[in-house]
Amino acid sequence: MRQQELDAVGRWLLPRAKKHQKLLEVGGGNGLLAKKLTDMGFDVTSIDPVPQMPSHFSVNKGDCTSLLFENSSFDVIFSSCVLEHIGKLDTAFSEMSRVLRKDGIMVHTVPTHYSMIYTMFTQPIGYLIKIGLMFKYGFKFLARAIAKPAEATCSEKRITDATIFSAFSKADFKLAMTCANPIRFFVPRPHGVAESCFAEIRNWKPRVWSSKFQQAGLKVIEEISLPAAYSMHGVFPFRFMKLRYWLARKGAGVVQAYLLTKL
Repeated sequence: MRQQELDAVGRWLLPRAKKHQKLLEVGGGNGLLAKKLTDMGFDVTSIDPVPQMPSHFSVNKGDCTSLLFENSSFDVIFSSCVLEHIGKLDTAFSEMSRVLRKDGIMVHTVPTHYSMIYTMFTQPIGYLIKIGLMFKYGFKFLARAIAKPAEATCSEKRITDATIFSAFSKADFKLAMTCANPIRFFVPRPHGVAESCFAEIRNWKPRVWSSKFQQAGLKVIEEISLPAAYSMHGVFPFRFMKLRYWLARKGAGVVQAYLLTKL
């Protein structure tokens, strides 16, 4: 899905990649996109407040609200679904503008309001599916433990236990607490730094993002809706992909990309 983003914004990036220009990636995570950008031809510096390990590329610890680079250090600044996690967005834009060269560009992909709308409608379904799986594997575990507790060696029992519980994540075990709160069952937690999912629906509309960029002294050269299918991924990972791509093509996509320059 990340490759979809690079393919969609490739016509903005490739001319500069061929010149081996310097690119700053904000929110590099595990370095996956930094590696892909390097393969395109960029001289990449990637930063993240908490770099993830293991990594595909060396990501430096850094804060985009206080960049430790000289003025006009980069030709391109890139981020992929990162801006919604930044609390002091005006400060971040000011710092990014400072380190961007006069003729440089920014390319940011951001979630749209459809992302949270889809999550809101599909979250209860996802919780019900997880509850069903927990009961299914829980009963299997109990049945095995009761039926033949003495026939398995200690190592075999550990393997059986690990196999059963590998189907769950820590988040799944927190599901019981969520189900105890009927409001939380139907209303998702905010994905980014906003106070609620309803605020994200309001603030993630493309026209609102455009307004934020313009208020920060950035000019929107072009914006496109990406054919990405992030929506419902936490509930239906790699399911209903044709439907999700169709929604994106019809203008109800969950990711928007912006090509920006300094005014």
